Amino acid sequence: MHAKSRRRLTGILIAALFAALTGRPSWATADDPADTGTAERQALLKEMRSAAAAIKITERAGEKLRPAKLVEEPIFRYSDEQRRIRDATMWVWTEQGRPVSVMKLERYNFADPARNWVFNAKSVTPNLLAVTWPFDRQFESTKPGISFQPLSGGPEFAESKASRLLQLKQSARRFTATMTGAAADDAKNEMRLLPTPLFRYASVPGQIADGALFGLSATGTNPDALIAVQFRGEGKTARWEFGATGMTNGGLEIRLDDKPVWSQPYLHNRGQVFETWTWFFSERSE
Repeated sequence: MHAKSRRRLTGILIAALFAALTGRPSWATADDPADTGTAERQALLKEMRSAAAAIKITERAGEKLRPAKLVEEPIFRYSDEQRRIRDATMWVWTEQGRPVSVMKLERYNFADPARNWVFNAKSVTPNLLAVTWPFDRQFESTKPGISFQPLSGGPEFAESKASRLLQLKQSARRFTATMTGAAADDAKNEMRLLPTPLFRYASVPGQIADGALFGLSATGTNPDALIAVQFRGEGKTARWEFGATGMTNGGLEIRLDDKPVWSQPYLHNRGQVFETWTWFFSERSE
């Protein structure tokens, strides 16, 4: 990398550190969670915000324990009539700017009050993770939540934030995915890439100059698969890379340029606690 390019990348990383230390990065993009809707929607959002704030997440890197920071507003809001999800929000916790956990908090339409809410907590860090809820519930991952690989054919890293957002979106469009299971064990649904990044981030300690989480959905806009695209490193080691994962019981196959890069089997009747994520029903949100 030329000296000019190194100086430009260093400047971008410094700006990213300032954004990370002062709250949500100004370039983060998602649906507007505070839109003016019905009184019920506003009340549900308030309840979900309070529930997310009560959850504690810690990242373990070797012997180091690092508390993750909740981004104060949901990164995405959606509903899913096919699954009887009346309203839902997606939240992210970060450590030094990079995402380490994503959580869905979903309000269902079931008559049984014990099935009012679903918590779906997913690790998106190469390290281990511990999650603690305020109602005597815990989860610890047993393997990395996401593994990053080089993204071959990536573009020359752009100087402006707007141009890099276009690069991130173009890179995400190289991915396709299929979900299996759902209504029947052999059912197949081609997933749709959500057009706007769920969360855009950067991390100076992680040498991540720019990155974004993207969602893929098989029903409505419910993100059941995640793609992370980021530019990481300095000098000759700097590169575009990607990671893929899911947060659903459905079987998943994720492809890059039509070649499989990540998959999981259909997990129906295989429990609610897995190596990198968990989900459960609750009658209370906090």
